[in-house]
Amino acid sequence: MSRGDDLRRLLGQGETVITAGVYTPVQARLCEMVGLKSVYISGYSCSIGYLLKPDIGFLNLTDMVSYARLIASATALPVISDADDGYGNAVTARRAVEEFSRAGVAGIHVEDQKFPKRCGHLPGKQILPFDEAVLKIKSLAKYRDDVDKSLVLIARTDALGAPGGTVEEAARRGVAFLEAGADAAWAEFRSPDDEAAEIFAERVHAEYPGAPLLFNYSSSFKWSQSRRRLRFTDIAKLGYKIIIVSMGALQAELLYVWSYLRDLAEKGEEAQWRLEGELMGTPFENLHRFVDIDRYMELEAQYLARPLNTSRDA
Repeated sequence: MSRGDDLRRLLGQGETVITAGVYTPVQARLCEMVGLKSVYISGYSCSIGYLLKPDIGFLNLTDMVSYARLIASATALPVISDADDGYGNAVTARRAVEEFSRAGVAGIHVEDQKFPKRCGHLPGKQILPFDEAVLKIKSLAKYRDDVDKSLVLIARTDALGAPGGTVEEAARRGVAFLEAGADAAWAEFRSPDDEAAEIFAERVHAEYPGAPLLFNYSSSFKWSQSRRRLRFTDIAKLGYKIIIVSMGALQAELLYVWSYLRDLAEKGEEAQWRLEGELMGTPFENLHRFVDIDRYMELEAQYLARPLNTSRDA
């Protein structure tokens, strides 16, 4: 069974798939170790983690596919990758379908923004005209069927955040994208209290009952300080089958690495002693074991030739 088939099986079950955005193979492996069912590659996390730049179009297809290949190889979980706007028009973006499939991911999401795209929660977004956006998804879905039928194609609309955007237009696009061959739909919402989330789900499911919808529990928002304080169970009840915390892993990494380095700068070796104590009993207490060094030493013993002893006393 392919990774795409694994993801399709997950989406066909009753349970909502919850995961966090990652940008490294280590983070993907951690998702697997803690029992998450899928991995999401966050484009914004990659832009910050590798370039220290905002998500306004700095990364290209080659960049994202190279990250996706390394991440997919580090985990047995199905991986969904950010594919931005597909890095081209309805014809040239077909290459993204082929390249991400070769990289071993289970699914990709493609949005309806004009180039250069940007994070869905930054101002200044421009979206493609309706017909052009639908034809683009139709082209990618058709090519997906030719190249890798198991690859899950998630179509995202940024209509709500575009000038004059409405939930009616977002839902219209979500329905049209599913009709064009997308496997799942996603709308970016404007705030953690945006009631468009309910309306979008209702209107899409009125036309495509049970169609998988993705909800971005965006790291750009302060969910704990919002009026509604939406929980994952609330979102699942609306019919969303995938919930991603888009930059959760990067945020946690920044916080804890910054805390350690600040401690190191202020207290020297005591910071390392404290870290060693905190690592006791975790999978990271011994990093050699974490990367399975014994297995490779056994392979070396089995397959690497040892130099002959040519001394006169032999």
